[in-house]
Order: sequence, then C-alpha cells, then structure tokens
Amino acid sequence: MQTLQKRYSSCADPVVRWAFLCAFAMLVVLMTLSGHYEGSDDVMRWVGVRDLLAGQGWFDPYQHRLGPDDGTLMHWSRLVDAPIAGLYSVLSAVIVPEIAFQITAFAWPALLASLTLWAFAVTGGVLGGREGAISALVIGVLTLEHSRKFDYFSFDHHNLQILLFAAALAFFVLRKDRSYAAGLLGVCLGLSVSVGTESILQVALVAVFCAIDWIANGASSRKRTMTFATALTATLALTSFVTTGREGFFYPSCDALTLSVALPASVAAIGLLAAAWIGSGWSVPGRFGACMALAVVTLAVAFAFAPHCLSNPIDALPQDMRDYWLSQVAEAQNISVVLERHRGEAVALIAMSILSMGAALAFAARSQARLDYTLFLVLIAAGFVVFLYQTRMMTFLSVSLVAVQAQILRVLYVSYARDRRMAAGLAMVAFVISASPKVGISLEKQIGALSQPSFTASAAAVGQDASESGASCRTQHAYAALQSLPSGMILVDFDFAAHVLRFTDHSVLGGNYHRNQAGILAQIDLFRIEASQAAPRLAELGVDYVMLCTSAPRAEFWAWASEGRGLQTRLVEGEVPDYLSSIQGAPGAAFQIFKVTAEN
Repeated sequence: MQTLQKRYSSCADPVVRWAFLCAFAMLVVLMTLSGHYEGSDDVMRWVGVRDLLAGQGWFDPYQHRLGPDDGTLMHWSRLVDAPIAGLYSVLSAVIVPEIAFQITAFAWPALLASLTLWAFAVTGGVLGGREGAISALVIGVLTLEHSRKFDYFSFDHHNLQILLFAAALAFFVLRKDRSYAAGLLGVCLGLSVSVGTESILQVALVAVFCAIDWIANGASSRKRTMTFATALTATLALTSFVTTGREGFFYPSCDALTLSVALPASVAAIGLLAAAWIGSGWSVPGRFGACMALAVVTLAVAFAFAPHCLSNPIDALPQDMRDYWLSQVAEAQNISVVLERHRGEAVALIAMSILSMGAALAFAARSQARLDYTLFLVLIAAGFVVFLYQTRMMTFLSVSLVAVQAQILRVLYVSYARDRRMAAGLAMVAFVISASPKVGISLEKQIGALSQPSFTASAAAVGQDASESGASCRTQHAYAALQSLPSGMILVDFDFAAHVLRFTDHSVLGGNYHRNQAGILAQIDLFRIEASQAAPRLAELGVDYVMLCTSAPRAEFWAWASEGRGLQTRLVEGEVPDYLSSIQGAPGAAFQIFKVTAEN
C-alpha cells in the first residue's frame, strides 16, 4: 500500500483541481435531477432568518409564533442565520426579493457542498496522493448526493456541521505538515459545537485523538497541541459571547452552546493546553496520566454542572411526547424501524461500515498514518453503534466512511492501473457502485420483483421517503385561504406548522421541535381526547383555527391514539363539532379550515 506522502498538496495539483470542478458540477447536476424536499427544519430556519431581517433581536432566541403563551425558546445558532441573511440581503438589494430568495436557497447549500467536497479531496490527498484525492472526490459526490443535506433550500444547520466535520478531519491529517492546521482544527470543532450538538460525539473523538497525538509524540507535538487547544477555547468563548444571549446560554440544555456544553468543553481544552505547555517533556506514562487526570476533572465538571448531558436525552422527555410525537419522527427511530422502512439502504450502509472498519484496521497496521486511520476506525465504529440506536447518525456515519472508502478505491485503481487486469477493473467499478446506499434500495426492489411480484409495490414504498406524504399541504398555494383570515393561533398537524409560519402571519400551537414541549403536549391532548370535550381546551389555549390536510397523512395513527374519538379523527370522518365552523376554500384545496366559534 502507498505510504504517507507528507508534502503532497491537492491544492497545488492541477489535475485534482480540474477533477474537483468536474465532481462539483456532477454533484450539482445529480442534486438538481433528484429534486428537493423542503423539510420542516429548513422552513423553520428560513422563518428565523426572515424574523431576524424584520427586526427580531440578535440575542432573542424565541420563535414567538410557535407554541402557547410567549412562544418557544429555540436552540438554533445565529452562526447559521447570519450568512443566509447576509447573502439574501445583498441580493435583494439589487434584484427582486423572490429571485434573491431562489438564488440564496441554491447558493448557500451549494457553497457548503463545494467546501465539503474539497475537504474530502484534501484528506484523500494527504493519505494517498493524487489518486487518493480523486478517489475521495468520487466517493464524496455519492455521499453528499445521497445525504440530501445540500439540496436546494437546505437551510438546516446539518450541512454546515457536515462541512465542519469534514474540514476537521482534513486539518487533523494535515496537522504535522501545515503549521496552520492545528489552529483551524480547533476552530472547526469549536464552531461545530456552537452550531449544534448533533455531532458532539465526532467532535469529542477528534479532540481525544489530538490528546492521543500529544501523548504519543510529546515535545514534537507540543506546539500544535497548544495551538489546537487555544483555538478551541477561544472559539467557544467568542461564539458564546457573540451569538448566545444570557437566557439561552444559561438554559439547562445540551442541544446547543449552553453553559452545560461550553463549560466541560472549555475545561477540557484549557486543561489540554496546560498539560502540553507543562508536560510535553514528560514520559509517555506521565503524559497519559495527565490526560487521564484531565478526563476525570472534565467528567467531574460535567457531573456537577450538567448531569443531564450524561444521560439519554430522550429519557428527559415526557412519556406522552415519546409515545405520540417522537415515535412519529423518522430520524429518532432505531435500526429495527429503519430495516422495516428502508431495508435495502440500511443493509448497504451496514455492510459498507463493516468493510470500511476492516479496511481502516488494515491501513492502520500497514501505513505510516496509523493514528489517522485509527481515528477513522473509531469514528466509524462509534457512529455505527449510535446509528443502530438512532438513525439521525446515518449522515455523520456516511461522512466518516469517506476517507477510508476513498483509500480502498485508490488501492483498487492502482492495482488496475499497474496490471490492467479485468478483475481489478471490475472490482473497482463494483466498489464505486456499492459505495452509495441507493444501490441497496435498487437491489431490494429488483429482488422483491423477482422473488415475489406482489412485493414490488411494498419495496417501492420502503424506498420512498415517508416525508412525501402530504406534499400538497407544503406548497405556498395551500395557505392562500389562510392568508386572508385575521391572525390567530392555529391547530395543525406537526408536520405543517413551520409552513404556516413561513407563508402566513398566524401562530401555531405545536411543531416538530423538542423545546416546544408545552405546545406538543397540548396538541397531543387535543388530538387524543374525545372531540366533544375539546372545545374548553381549545378556548383555554387560545386556538382560533383548526386546519386539516385533506390527505391526512397521519390519520390512522391519531385514530389509534384517540381510539377513533379524537378531533382530527372525527374531522377526517366528515363530522364537524358544533364549536367549529367551516371556512369555505377553493375547490380541491389542500386544507380544510375551521374557525373555533365558541365552547361547546
């Protein structure tokens, strides 16, 4: 296998630069052909950006039109809002707002996709030269296109987190050869925590391997370790000061850059800085002991100031939220649900994860970049375990695979280029094809069609995103009738709450946002109690309108949850209680709208 090429630079290689441009163009084409889906989080991010531009305070973290009373304290970072708002503001100053929005919705995710793709190429180039960089571009295109996190209108923060994670891995493998790499690595990890904590496991593992690098190399790694720790500490402090208001920072939660997250992370970073400054000349056991002591102190601080961050966050949710809301959120489900709904995709990802772990172990044993491949091995293994528990880890697991997959492809290509054997060429092509979990979906459909023709329809349903249900209720036209009504509080299915906020001036009781506990619990209650008893509760919550998507995507679930007696279930059956009056909409309207008139 090819050994580490310390002085190779992907940026200086014109072949890689041209390959990057071609790969990015191909990625844009593939994402365009695949269409796009405007998820609730993407819509809510745009609502937040629009509110910011309309004058909402920079340090005001509330979504004032979500939930009862004063709204919902959100946990989303202004680090994402600011560049989107800035880009839109500049464009709308010179072109009409609608076109400015269209360009912003395309340019922002496309920019992040290009930078992520380049980070993959840099990592691949450090580990495998030109062939490694180009291989990483090939695998990167397949991974990013399948993730759907960089499509048009992808305003959610996950794409920025993916970029920061990919960039952190690039700077980690560059740390010995580029003086700036350690500092930028610290900045990437600090920004990632500031943007959101979904990738906190990956961030923590990369930081741990920076400490392992110091333990193994001592004085030779002193400068880069201190630079990394200083950059991480400074980034956490600066982003806390610049983007987080007092109320948000001291909110006892682990889903954002709150005190619960910033304090333990800062203690760990400052401790590593002190250890590298003082103890780089110590023996390996001495440096190891210092890091273990630092780990104990960090855990003690976490236990003292953020014990809730060391337990399963789902356990903190009320039981009704877990049973009647979280159970319907696809990304919160475990592997059993994924295997039921997306069997082919899940099996393909599991198989590729196992193959990549074996390859990472082999590369670590035979390459000079042992620590780098060991990090990839640990990232894949940890991501794989968490993926089995919760599917939201699928994206970060896929990104963790890219560096190792690229080196597997490089080895296959080098073997083919050397001997020109057909078997090697076929193996290379087969690996590229199997690198995308989409192949698993396709195989599932084909096998189902051959073995059991009646299975074809169900296999197609498995491959289809459940979010397609109720698509007509997510278009702007669906809310036209609502726009002419006086502003009020609306009871609508969780999936459409963000769209009401985007297209109208109304408020919504509950949406798919875990900090909206009061609204979610109230809405669950309204959907479960007998329709005849709902009027006083609607009045208590200040609900003015009830909306029902005509396709009723969750009708069966709420019929089960209410034993067929709930408000939504009765409306689906065509029974309108006397405390509601129907508001006539256009023929074939996506929603039925009812005004709450009086208590029953």
